Amino acid sequence: MILLLSGCTVTWAHAALLKNDRENLIKGLAYTILLGIAFTALQIYEYDHATFKFTDGIYSSTFYLATGFHGFHVFVGTCFLIVCWFRARAGHFTPEHHFGFEAAAWYWHFVDVVWLFLFICIYWWGG
Repeated sequence: MILLLSGCTVTWAHAALLKNDRENLIKGLAYTILLGIAFTALQIYEYDHATFKFTDGIYSSTFYLATGFHGFHVFVGTCFLIVCWFRARAGHFTPEHHFGFEAAAWYWHFVDVVWLFLFICIYWWGG
């Protein structure tokens, strides 16, 4: 739910940017970043409290590989969004010129969709 909500907040930020509403652009990005950090923190907590190790079998190896690879991409996306937040605060984005933000938003949505696939495969089907 955290990543799905973050998809909503980054869409809110994008809509604000298109309306030239810098205040809501910055708020939407800030919420998205906080949700990305929360997801990463919960993943670290889950790894720390898991009842299995990487070498305990095919499920555990697949679990750590897939969720770890995804977690790395969430971390990269969060960093990308942090850069966009600073740029938005500095007034670098306009409704006509905002490719960096657009790229970050598309990347973030891709991370969301991949998480849905992983959640179904790893937690529902694999668990």
